[in-house]
Formats: sequence, C-alpha cells, structure tokens
Amino acid sequence: MTKVSEGLFGKRSLRFIAALLLLLALSAVEAAGEARTLALEECLLLAGEHHPSLEEARATLDAQRARLDQVKAGTALTGSLSASTTRNSGADQSYSTAFTVTKLLSDSGKNALERRSQGLAIDTASESQREAILTVRKGVKDAYYTLLLNGLKREQAANAVRTYEKHLEKAKGFYEAGAKAKFDVTKAEVDLSNARIALVSAEASLATARAGLSNAVGIQLGDVEAVSPFLAPRALPDEPFAVEQAMANRPDIRTARLKSESGKLSVAIAAKGNAATVSLSGAANLSGSEWPLDDSFRATVTLSVPVFDGGLTDARVSEARFGAQGADAALRRVEQTVLYDVRSALLSVREAEARIPVAELLVRQAEENLTLAEGRFETGVGNVLEVADAVLAFNSAKVSHYQAQHDYSAALAKLEQSLGGEFE
Repeated sequence: MTKVSEGLFGKRSLRFIAALLLLLALSAVEAAGEARTLALEECLLLAGEHHPSLEEARATLDAQRARLDQVKAGTALTGSLSASTTRNSGADQSYSTAFTVTKLLSDSGKNALERRSQGLAIDTASESQREAILTVRKGVKDAYYTLLLNGLKREQAANAVRTYEKHLEKAKGFYEAGAKAKFDVTKAEVDLSNARIALVSAEASLATARAGLSNAVGIQLGDVEAVSPFLAPRALPDEPFAVEQAMANRPDIRTARLKSESGKLSVAIAAKGNAATVSLSGAANLSGSEWPLDDSFRATVTLSVPVFDGGLTDARVSEARFGAQGADAALRRVEQTVLYDVRSALLSVREAEARIPVAELLVRQAEENLTLAEGRFETGVGNVLEVADAVLAFNSAKVSHYQAQHDYSAALAKLEQSLGGEFE
C-alpha cells in the first residue's frame, strides 16, 4: 500500500547551500542572457529556503519556544539589588542598600500546568509550520505544472503557425498553377492570422504562468522553462487506508487535537486562579548614616491563600470550559473535512487518469485525419476547409491531452496534501 512521508525539509543546512548555489547559477545564466530551465525539485528547494510563509512559520515556532522559557522563569530563583540615599532637614545623610532573592516554592501546580499548555502550543506551532510547508509545496507544484502546460500550449500554437504557413504556400502554388481557386488562398491567410493571434495569447499565458511560479516559490525567477514532465499514472491507496493516513498525518487534524487537549488544560489552569502559593525570600541590608553601615539579614516564608476574588476565577473557569467545548467541536468538524477531502481528491485523481488514454486516442485519430486531409489537398482532391478543420481538430486534441496530463499531476498533488504528506 502507498504510504506518505512527513519528512519534507531534512538536512536544512545542506539544502540551504544547494539553494544558494542554484541562485548563483540562475544569476549567472540571467547575466549571460540565456534561456533558463528549472526542474520541479529545484523550485521546491528554493521555496523551502526563501518563501515568506515558511519564514513566518519558523518565526512563530521560535516565539512559542521563547514563551516556554518565560513560563519556566515563573518558578526560577530571582534576585534584585537596590541602593538609595536620603537627606532630611536637620538630620545627617543616610544610606541604604539591599540584596533580595525570592523563590516560589509552590503555586499548587499552576506553573506545571502552564508548562504543559505551552508545550502543546509549541506542538501546535510545529504542526502549523508543517502545514505551511505542505501548502507552499502544493502551490509550487500547481504553478510548475501550469507553467509546463502553458509552455506546451505555446509550443503547439507555434507548430500551428508553421503548419498554416506551409498550407498558405501550397495554396498559393495551386492558385498560381490554376489548380485551386482564390478562395483557398484567402482561407489559408485567415487561418494563419488566427493561428498567430492564438500564439500571441499563448505567449501571454506563458508569461503569466512564469510570474505565478515566481510568486509560488517566493523569489523572482525571471523567464524560466519547465523541464520536469507531468507525473505518470501510479497506484493509488484505497479509501480506508487513505483516510487512515490522513487522520494520522494531516497537520490540521493534529492541530485540532492539540487545541482540544489544550482546552482541557485551560480549565485546570483557570481553576488555579485562587490557589494557595508558598514563597521563600531572603534579604541582606546595609543602612545607616555613618560608615561602616549597619548590616542585617532576613529570611521570610510567605503563604498566600486568596479568600475571595469577586467570582473572577469562576468566570474564567466557565470561559475555559466553553472554549474547550468549542475546540472539541472544531476537532469533529476537521475530521469531517478530512473524510471529504480524501474522498474528493481520490475521485479527482481517478477521473483525470481515466481521461489520459482517451485523450491519447483522440490525438492519434486527429493526426491520422490530418495526414489524410493534407494528402487529399496536395493531390487536388481535397479542399482547404477540410484541411483547416483537420488542423484545428489535431491542435485541440493535443491541447486536451496536455490538459489531461496536467489535471492528473495537479490532482495527485492535491491528494498528497489531503493525506498530510508526500508519496514515498
């Protein structure tokens, strides 16, 4: 059975070096004014190092880790040093300095709960980062396959122009020889003009696709050409196994589970709002108006037990409980979404795969029909309308074949995202 892998960007330092070398190579080629070609894996590598969404996700994760350090500091030993001088009317100037240390001995387990909660927040940020990676990679694949499709369409449009140019030359030759009417020449000229307009449109679509790939990668790539082919049909997992993989791997459902667990912890943390605390403090003081100053030491154990807080703690507990209920409902909603996404993605892949052989058959039939039409025209039996229709049908069949291959590759990329990882 097909499995999906969660390891998307391992060995980041090596990948960063590779991405840097790739950027230098791109700059060198651009300076030389030569055409650049990019493979899909190269684009994914560049996106992994430079896309702003991934930088944002990494920063968010680092911020959550720093937040955990703040929570841990709540029970750490703290110290402060103070110094002052005072001069009153009719009295000598006095001096005072003190060094105080404080340690929280117990907060009835509140800090431990907060540490667990922050650990869940870190795990949530990590899943958000992984979701950002999957989203970026899916976007790069979509943009890359769109560029490949538009490149093939542009190539087919250019081939159509060359074909119509040949037909125009033949029509002129037949007309000059008296074998064909002027209509054939005019018709060939009109077909050539339409083909050139279609080529201009295809070039504009190709330029748009190049801009789309740059946006998906996160850096400007310039005029690039796609060299990686569309994906070949492959074995697909059955629906129960696919759902199992999605439930285990998808970042959104992992995040929903973490938030549900965090919601339950929030109730326990809120309940600690009026819990007793025990702290220990010690102070060393120097004070007086003459040197050497008098010294003194003090150690204090403080027990603090809140008596009433006007219902604040109860209100916070209620809020936390409602939040936990909402998190549980969100988890169930995400589970339903997963089921739909997996089923929909599988159906899309299978539908796109079924169209590929049909499109290939149409190409072969259209090519045979075009060969026959051109042969009839060259022998003087056929007419220019028959040839024009055959060329149009052949070009349409080729584009349909390219579109079917594109749709399959894009659908497979969507399936990978719906499973929460990429196929091994």
